[in-house]
Amino acid sequence: MKQFPGKILGNQSLSADFFELEFTWDKTAGLPLPGQFFTIRISDNTVPLLRRPFAFSAFDEKKGTASMIIQKRGRGTEILASKQKSDNLDIIGPLGKPFPMPAKGRKALLVAGGIGLGPILFLASQLPEAELIFGCRKKSFIPASEIFAGLKPDVVVCTDDGSAGFKGTAGDYLKSIANTINSDTTIYACGPLPMLQACHEFSARRGCECFVSVEQVMACGVGACMGCSVKTAEGGFKRACTEGPAFNSKELQW
Repeated sequence: MKQFPGKILGNQSLSADFFELEFTWDKTAGLPLPGQFFTIRISDNTVPLLRRPFAFSAFDEKKGTASMIIQKRGRGTEILASKQKSDNLDIIGPLGKPFPMPAKGRKALLVAGGIGLGPILFLASQLPEAELIFGCRKKSFIPASEIFAGLKPDVVVCTDDGSAGFKGTAGDYLKSIANTINSDTTIYACGPLPMLQACHEFSARRGCECFVSVEQVMACGVGACMGCSVKTAEGGFKRACTEGPAFNSKELQW
């Protein structure tokens, strides 16, 4: 982990309110792994005051570049979405616990919902044979097809309203293919809480291992404030920023 200045290299619109930003990465800070995140100071002004956490959507060690996918949700992400090439960033990272790689001989099934696509794409770059399921509300939220380039097999797209791909949620799609999923599969998921819960419950029924990356509000990102704590199955709490954000789904209380 290190605090360092980065520079925007590109800002690509992916779909309605979704953008992918590529920026320089100081390799002396450490090499990011899928599931990890970093924090950014959005601007030099007092609003927004707190740093914001974002997951890595890609990393290129040779080029020394990283990427993130953002959705315009408020003032902070609106400022980021308007960033131009050569604009500066104040970065702290890499932070958090990454996804563990599947054990040898195990299959991987990747499930992403909405803005959770970023860390799942990064993971897919290291698991090229894994199937990727992406769910969103409607067709206009599906990112540009180039973002899925190079992934084999083809990505399964689900829309809640049926305007594209499979009609229903990613959880609904999992149910439709349940007979093809066995205990030799490891599920990785990132997205809204209901989707993560659906993946957890599906994995429990099928005897699969399931890892989820939780989306929590983080004030500090380094484990000091406890603001991102999640409830565990044992009745305690764990901090998403340090003990997560990637957890075995069995660890959490649903």
